[in-house]
Amino acid sequence: MIVQLIYNAALLIALSSLYGVIVHYRRDGSIGNKLLTGLLFGIISVAGMNLTVHLQPGIFYDGRSIVLVLAGLFGGGYASLVSVVISAAYRVMAGGAGTIAGIATIISSAGTGLIFRRLWHNEPYKMGPWALLGVGVAAHILMLASQLLLPWEVALNTISHIWKPVMAVFPVATLLMGLLLGNEERRVAMEKRLRESEASLHIAQEIARMGSWEYDLKRDKAVWSENTPLVFGLSRQSEPVKYKDFIHAVHPEDKHLIMSTVENIKMKKSPVEVELRIVDFNQNLHYVHNKLIPVLENGEVVTIKGVSIDVTDHKTADIRLKNNLKEKEILLKEIHHRVKNNLNVIISLLNMQQRCIRTKEDALKAFDEIRNRIFSMSLVHAKLYKSDDFSRIDMKDYIETIIRHYLEASTLKKQIQTDIQVDAVYLDINKAIPCGLIINELVTNILKHAFPNRNKGKIHILFRALDKAKLELVIGDDGIGLNRDINISEPGSLGLRIVQLLIDQIQGKLEIFNEKGTVFRIIFPKES
Repeated sequence: MIVQLIYNAALLIALSSLYGVIVHYRRDGSIGNKLLTGLLFGIISVAGMNLTVHLQPGIFYDGRSIVLVLAGLFGGGYASLVSVVISAAYRVMAGGAGTIAGIATIISSAGTGLIFRRLWHNEPYKMGPWALLGVGVAAHILMLASQLLLPWEVALNTISHIWKPVMAVFPVATLLMGLLLGNEERRVAMEKRLRESEASLHIAQEIARMGSWEYDLKRDKAVWSENTPLVFGLSRQSEPVKYKDFIHAVHPEDKHLIMSTVENIKMKKSPVEVELRIVDFNQNLHYVHNKLIPVLENGEVVTIKGVSIDVTDHKTADIRLKNNLKEKEILLKEIHHRVKNNLNVIISLLNMQQRCIRTKEDALKAFDEIRNRIFSMSLVHAKLYKSDDFSRIDMKDYIETIIRHYLEASTLKKQIQTDIQVDAVYLDINKAIPCGLIINELVTNILKHAFPNRNKGKIHILFRALDKAKLELVIGDDGIGLNRDINISEPGSLGLRIVQLLIDQIQGKLEIFNEKGTVFRIIFPKES
């Protein structure tokens, strides 16, 4: 009897290797996979019931208990239920006096497996040999107890004949099958963890814009991670990426660094770093920082392992920062130059003003005039300071501010109307300051002389682009008009002399219309 039971157990162990096939292709815990696992256990159980040890008609014994306890232990609830149904159905079909005891054996075996599965937190592959042997012993004690469902005298006689071979063979067979299935489960679990680890590594490298690789110097062969081609701008290659593709992606001026770096690491036998410029498939330039580590064998470098990191953003930011610093240095020098020029202009204006001072009253008027001129100049810098663009002045805002300031300071402010029409024109500081001073001199002159013995008047200002190259500034009034004896090429008024000098500075031309008031029309180039 014991030899037959050993054959039966050996057959079941062999058949259980099919479980490895299902586990190998099992990628999730879906019900379909669980039902398939239960079907496999059920088929193996039925196969075992076809190689039986017969005691008497209708009473026979086989290794179904081994299969079913493992179905509960490794398959879980759904798998054990399917295997129990298949096995019980076949046992009912076989019939005989031992049918009820046989079904009880089937149920108790699967139940024992489920109980131990729960005790091991649904991770039966972590069970050691002694634990598996204990499962086999417990399951087959219950199997023997199930025989008490036979008629009493038959039950005692049956138990006395089978208990020794059953307890000698079946727990050991349970142990062997459990080790086989447990190894398969552990292998699958390790593969799953490996896939998850590789996926996590890929995500981490993708986020860090990094790739890893190895280069075998002896075989002249390289392998790389999935993300490495992306770092080298090879993501849209239709064919599998080859080592030569990486070399081809390197900027022609940096290709020599590849061999020199390899020779360097072979000589130093220590980690080195090198930065390469990469030209991607869209001809965009990238910067890739490479860290290389040598692998030694008998004191010689046989393999180079490396990590490549896309540092384009950092490099671009660094270049931009250096350029900004250079621009700031240039701007600072320009500011010093402009301040010096402005101070020279103020000194020249003071010298010109000084020649016109004869009395105390002349001195007070001179202070007011020079104050307005300095305001016009300082307003340019104030507008630049508040602007996002340090190189251009919004002339519309600038002119409106100047006129508002002069009218508020004038005693005629309630009687003066203004018509200001300024297009969206932007000038650099070299043109904005002379224009501001011209407006200052002409508007001041209008307020002083255009409306004698009148309590009202009108000033109109037009500033626009005539075309892409020329600008037009028109300042006029409806006052008494300019004295016809004044020669504009040699004006006697200090203000008009300053205007003529400023017009020459911006390379402009002046026209004067002296009908129904005075109109000054200045046309000058937008760019010097």
